[in-house]
Amino acid sequence: MNTIHFIVGNRGNIGKSFFSSLVCHFYSSNTRPFTLFDTDPDKQDVSSLYGGVTDVTFDACNEIMVNHSTDAVKVDRIFEEALKQDVIVNMPSNSHKELLFWLTQNGLNQSEFLTAEKIQIYIWYLSNGDDTSLNLFKTLVDNYPAFKITLVQNKGIDNHWNRELSADMKKVVKKTQQLELATMPRGEREATFASGKAYAKYISSTTSSKLSVNRLKTYLDSQCAKFIQIFSLANPA
Repeated sequence: MNTIHFIVGNRGNIGKSFFSSLVCHFYSSNTRPFTLFDTDPDKQDVSSLYGGVTDVTFDACNEIMVNHSTDAVKVDRIFEEALKQDVIVNMPSNSHKELLFWLTQNGLNQSEFLTAEKIQIYIWYLSNGDDTSLNLFKTLVDNYPAFKITLVQNKGIDNHWNRELSADMKKVVKKTQQLELATMPRGEREATFASGKAYAKYISSTTSSKLSVNRLKTYLDSQCAKFIQIFSLANPA
């Protein structure tokens, strides 16, 4: 089965692009082909690292636009590409409604259809632990059982994870897959994105110190180890 990875979150600066780049690195380091869709027209920083499709957006994926525009059809390329190989989709900020509209309209929320087409959908939901993002995560878990949903706990930005969650939310979090996204050392993170080079190219071409290179490699190895506990290229869960 081929996989579509949707990296989503309820707002900007939640770590979607960063996490998308880590997924791309995971595929690249395992020499596994993939297609990246960088769908935020205002910020396509992941495609500058790994290449990919940059002319597909979800702007027209709503009930009004789909009746008056053909732009929504462009998003179908994500599914068409997934019939060939795995796909990674870096979603824009606060675009969950458009994504879910497109998935539902096309029957991609139906387990039978996905099985018949040999497609599986992973949703990697970035959250800093605040109520707004967790309530949306709960909606996804409660209403879309056909998707494999993982809560990515980003503890590197305005962290709310240290507070006590409600009993209801604890149940939701407990029954879903979780991945704790550790913070990459700032120097390595900023230098990599500033240079516009994929991590492997940064490591092989950097003039930084050996310790800087080793910090980056150690971080990437640790995050890939977490990722493969949830998603295995050899035997997708």
